[in-house]
Amino acid sequence: MTAEVPTLTTILDSVTCAQKGLCPVGGARARNSRQLYYEVHGDLAATQKMVLITGVNGTCGVWSAEVHHFGTKPDHAVLVFDNRGVGNSDCGKYEPYKSSEMAMDTLDLLNFLKWDQDRSIHIFGVSLGGMISQELALLIPSRIKSLTLISTRCGNVWDLPSMKILNFIFRSGAIAMTREESLDMIMDILFPVSHLNKPTTKGKTEQDDLREYLSTLPFQVRPAGIFGQICAATGHYCSDPKLESIGRTVSPGKIAVVLGDRDELVYSLRSLQLHDRLPGSELVVFKDGGHALNCQFTEEVLNVMERIMMEGNRAFSSESSAKLIESL
Repeated sequence: MTAEVPTLTTILDSVTCAQKGLCPVGGARARNSRQLYYEVHGDLAATQKMVLITGVNGTCGVWSAEVHHFGTKPDHAVLVFDNRGVGNSDCGKYEPYKSSEMAMDTLDLLNFLKWDQDRSIHIFGVSLGGMISQELALLIPSRIKSLTLISTRCGNVWDLPSMKILNFIFRSGAIAMTREESLDMIMDILFPVSHLNKPTTKGKTEQDDLREYLSTLPFQVRPAGIFGQICAATGHYCSDPKLESIGRTVSPGKIAVVLGDRDELVYSLRSLQLHDRLPGSELVVFKDGGHALNCQFTEEVLNVMERIMMEGNRAFSSESSAKLIESL
């Protein structure tokens, strides 16, 4: 096992952090292994194990609300980590990543933590994290109690980025922007204007509050990591037969697809297509929701996560009872 790394800082709650460290991944399948930075919050012996997988250039800090909420609940363990290429995890050389490879990174981490029991984990993946979650579900369907795919796609169609995204790419590549200018452009992509303009307190708006929050997150541009992750997101493709396999093998576990109907990063139509192609999945739609639903609708998303986990648990409680009755 790798050594603990108390010197690596986190914006997450140190009180709820039960374990953190660097996990070696990819050694058996790659020429050069990497290390992923991870944290487990809550009870290491918990039966409710949550795996939260983030999107492009997102560190584990983006799950702060979820870690605070679930990390303080009895019998809950919350695993968050920096994907390859961002945060405290290794980047590696300048090369394209694949969502399937990143899923194997995640599997290496789960095995390292010995989170390998049947029907023991609840997976939540956002954006690229949702694509990684699809690939992970193909690898270990029997470990999954619930699978929630948020603001994501199966990759059946490639879309031209919106004008907002193209403008951001152009400006960030051609013009030196301040951190505040960059944050404002990112917020304009992640959230509807109607949400950003909402008044909050003391004459401020949601945009002011979000800028203040986002400025606390670690900000590190690693071109090789961003390039690799964007390649993984744009190159992701989970075919209809693979999606059918996920629906069949994760069952009777709970599967949900969650979207915002005003998402400009992953168009809501693509999330709808994922739902249509994923047998047995529930569709959850946030009206006027953008891409970063857990920031825009924090309490509502937490409630949805609670319900999905409860239904996933219930599915296997019922299954166990049915098997017991059959054996009598």
